[in-house]
Amino acid sequence: MIRIYIIADSFKDFNTPIFEYNKRLWKNISIIKIKPSKKGSHQDIINKDTEKVNSILKKLDWDNILLSTTWISFNTENFTNKVISKSFNKWKQINFIIWWAFWLNENNLININLKLKLSDFTLPHLIALTVLLEQIYRSYQILRNRNYHY
Repeated sequence: MIRIYIIADSFKDFNTPIFEYNKRLWKNISIIKIKPSKKGSHQDIINKDTEKVNSILKKLDWDNILLSTTWISFNTENFTNKVISKSFNKWKQINFIIWWAFWLNENNLININLKLKLSDFTLPHLIALTVLLEQIYRSYQILRNRNYHY
């Protein structure tokens, strides 16, 4: 099982691809929206949202992967073998955390097992979600020995 936590108001501009990948991944994935903080200074918002994510991470005994603009990146094959295969083989459950425009305080996040960079580009959070869903779907197809392209 994979859960994706994303700080977002809505998916309205990306409903179609998010719905499509969610349908294709069926029962293997769930996407949980965290309502972003909007009041206070920039730093207050970062601190509030970081604490919201920490309150979720405290309760979970899963691998927690933070999407970050720095740190490690994988190609699809390595992502499949080193990350998604754990979930596919049902011996590990995975959380992905995607922050929004105000970011998170990465140094204050707890229980993060991996910081993953999707691209050298900085991606808006909903595009990052769409890219992540596509790569998870691609990985599941690879692990099932199915052709990705139809």
